[in-house]
Amino acid sequence: MQKKLLFSAVLIACFAFTVSAQYSRRVLVEEFTNASCGPCAGQNPAFNAKLADKAAIVTPIKYQTNWPGVDPMNAQNASEAAARVSYYGVTGVPHGVVNGTAIANDCSAYPGAPACLSIAEIDAAYAETTPVDMTLTYTFSPNTDSLYIAISVTSDIALAGDLKLHVVIVEDAIYFSAAPGSNGETEFFQVMRKMIPNATGTTTGAFTAGEIKTYNFAVKLPTYIYNKNQVGVSAWLQDNANKKVHQSFRAAPETPLVSIPASGSFVCAAGTSPVVTLQNLATEALTSASIRYRLGAGTWTDFSWTGNVPPGGSTQITLPNTEITMAGINTLDVLVVESNNGANQTNANSGFATITVKGFFAAGSALPLGNTFQSATFPPTGWDVTNVGTNGWKLATNAGAASTRSAKNNFYDYASGNTVLMTPKIDLSTQSNATTLTFDHAYTHYVSGADIFFDSLRIEVSTDCGENWETVFHNGYEALGTAPAISAAFTPTAAQWSANAIDLSSFNGNAEVFIRFVGESGFGNNLYIDNVSVSTVSGVKALELSAFTLSPNPSSDISEVRFELATAQNMQLMVYNALGSLVQNRDLGVLTSGKHNVSLDAAHLNSGSYRVVLQGKEGIAQTQWIVLK
Repeated sequence: MQKKLLFSAVLIACFAFTVSAQYSRRVLVEEFTNASCGPCAGQNPAFNAKLADKAAIVTPIKYQTNWPGVDPMNAQNASEAAARVSYYGVTGVPHGVVNGTAIANDCSAYPGAPACLSIAEIDAAYAETTPVDMTLTYTFSPNTDSLYIAISVTSDIALAGDLKLHVVIVEDAIYFSAAPGSNGETEFFQVMRKMIPNATGTTTGAFTAGEIKTYNFAVKLPTYIYNKNQVGVSAWLQDNANKKVHQSFRAAPETPLVSIPASGSFVCAAGTSPVVTLQNLATEALTSASIRYRLGAGTWTDFSWTGNVPPGGSTQITLPNTEITMAGINTLDVLVVESNNGANQTNANSGFATITVKGFFAAGSALPLGNTFQSATFPPTGWDVTNVGTNGWKLATNAGAASTRSAKNNFYDYASGNTVLMTPKIDLSTQSNATTLTFDHAYTHYVSGADIFFDSLRIEVSTDCGENWETVFHNGYEALGTAPAISAAFTPTAAQWSANAIDLSSFNGNAEVFIRFVGESGFGNNLYIDNVSVSTVSGVKALELSAFTLSPNPSSDISEVRFELATAQNMQLMVYNALGSLVQNRDLGVLTSGKHNVSLDAAHLNSGSYRVVLQGKEGIAQTQWIVLK
């Protein structure tokens, strides 16, 4: 169990109640967890499965804490999660509470372990009766920015105590494409998003026998909600004096039948109509849907779609009469009102997705194209950046391959996520000579004791305005490293840079070429790139070798590359075909000075001429290889 500073102990007073056996008590299960807590990731899958199995009788609430590490869901509402932590005196995560009492220490070294909660214990808690009954309903406002909540609470007997009605907006499921913390979890369920009116709750006062109390709330939805189709509301009546929960109620979101996931894309010609994905989440075929959309802050437009999408399938649709005419960022809100399978959520306007469309209307740049990141403007003019919040590609002013400036990806600061630095559009339509991408990079991975975290760099090329991307470079960990691993944030010295050259000749003839540097964070250490250039000249110095031979040559199966290094360095071996396409790529790791042998296998290659490239920190060396079969 991961620990933090202890809170002050909370004194608990006990009161006696006379309970009439009128109603089953729905089981309130509260868990304290964190997206960077390793033990949480270990216990949550089985714990969540039990809660899902008993969804009909359980009211689950998850509080994302601010320790032991990064958790964006906590950062969005830290104070109310902290208030519940203090309320129960929680000192470590994961920690579970059932009807106000910590989960029994019957399977673990510490009380409160969620793994210790059994199906039998859930059933036993539900079998306990209570004199309190509760109902809850909610609806969305017409513009989906608010919830209207109505709650009724009844006690069959006179009931006194420090009674509080707690009401919570819950996001039933949150899915991340990459883990938002360091423990690898990407799926989170029944997350507390807002307590109404706050974490203190609403004082109800005592109940006389048979008394019904009603409560109505109009609440603005938090802007940080990921998906309105996952919004539900839960409530419970709890006695602050002894933490006893008398009753709870869960109004889960209705399962959306159709979804349009949020996404990002870009267009290369003014007047292009945006394309979105329509997903069928129902168990029956989707044949018709009423869709509503708006560009920016414009008016909503209705669109009727017909087709045939099987359960679990998806299709792409082009929205009519909406053309992207503005260069730069355009936002498009799209929602499904209803379909042949029914309405979505509880309101016609709930659950819209925001699509980001970036317009790149300028003509492609002629060669040479390059950037040394010397300007204070970042990204450079014509370049584009897609980051994760405030993390990702930034301007570094304290490190460069030939200056003090470069582009930096601060992997050291964020646990996961892919971030993109993209060049302007490049015109290779008339290019017939060899085209080469060159750049310098500096990187090392993070190591501290037994902990090792590393990251990757992927370089991709698109010739169809971002519809498809081809990977031309993908390295990480030690193969990407240019310096020894450290536990501090990495800032390279002048000697800790490596030169790279990638043949892009296979993309000649295309007028709309984009190149993007994709940083894949593993919470490791910082990556720097500099001196990016696309030109007809390699622009990278020759690798000095005492010997460099390829034998046999020609060959039909195995050839051996023999070379001798003057200094130890990280090496990579690449084989390109006559069209300039990368057909083999081997990370040789850090090689010592001296002689080395590397085998090349032609078993899966066609007859022809190939270029064998050795790339190291000091430059590249290349030779021709003839394959005859």
